Amino acid sequence: MHPVQPVHRVLLIKTSSMGDIVHTLSAVQEAAARCPQVRFDWVCEEAFIDLPALSTAVDRVIPVAIRRWRSTLLQTQTRHEIAAFIRELRAVRYDRVIDAQGLIKTAWITRLAKTEPAARWGYDWSTARERWAAWATSGHVRAPQQWHAIERLRILFSQALGYPLRGEIVCLNRPPMRSGGPDPDRSRRVMFCHGTSRREKSWPAADWSALGIRLLDAGASEILIPWGSPEEHARAQRIAEAIGDHAQVMPASTIATLAKAVQEAWAVVGVDSGLMHLSVVLGRPTLALMTGAHHRKFRASRFAPSWASHARVIVPESAGGIITVDEVAQAWTDLQTSLHPDITRLITT
Repeated sequence: MHPVQPVHRVLLIKTSSMGDIVHTLSAVQEAAARCPQVRFDWVCEEAFIDLPALSTAVDRVIPVAIRRWRSTLLQTQTRHEIAAFIRELRAVRYDRVIDAQGLIKTAWITRLAKTEPAARWGYDWSTARERWAAWATSGHVRAPQQWHAIERLRILFSQALGYPLRGEIVCLNRPPMRSGGPDPDRSRRVMFCHGTSRREKSWPAADWSALGIRLLDAGASEILIPWGSPEEHARAQRIAEAIGDHAQVMPASTIATLAKAVQEAWAVVGVDSGLMHLSVVLGRPTLALMTGAHHRKFRASRFAPSWASHARVIVPESAGGIITVDEVAQAWTDLQTSLHPDITRLITT
């Protein structure tokens, strides 16, 4: 049953990770389109606070530092920070509180928020990521974990805020973000998102370099290579050196800077990572190399090409299989041809 009371102010709890937050941005965009009067405050881990702020529907981002606090819980400074967080969290009374994470740590935040008990919404006992998180909510939504993350979030938001779902995801390709559109002076930059949190999701540096050369031959003006750790920085430099003068390793960047670079890119190629999910949500032409896609634990993070016509997903044919440069080059040609039918300069093998 949908709630009948008017909803204006909503607290959204989705603390991490980067990919999860990006998925949630898509659901927020849809909710904002369907319920223009709704404004969101968003509780987010301190490392990712720039991401919720990209949405025009988000008024306030409330940083939390649970990851850092866990290792310093007995320190006086940590206790002061927790107390300050609780004061900020409870400074506003909310019409709805949505726990979009479904974990014990977010259930704690859900219970602390100032709202009516019946206004707390989250996943039910059978579909929350951690079952005991359901005790903190009264409005329970069933969204099986094998569904794509965006679909889970869509049904949670629609039931919590009281609007019916349409068949398609709205406002996905052209979201109402605060940053501007693509810069025409950089319109043929291709971004290589080679970094990922798990080694089994990575793609060889030599293949990245070979692909970069082929994309430059196909019309790209520059290959832009971000990084997020010393290991990724070293790999980015190796890739750039092998490609040549038209490859640029980005300086150390904030999430906001990376988001702007993604939005300005001609296209984005990368492995399973938060930046790749952001590329799809921002409507950029995207090639996703899901090298770990044969692992069951990674399947939920696959892209959904049925609703993302600007994205192509490339997976190994079997466990232990590889993704070749030729496969990625062909996917690039197919994607560019579908988006720009007048393209005649295609990749040659």
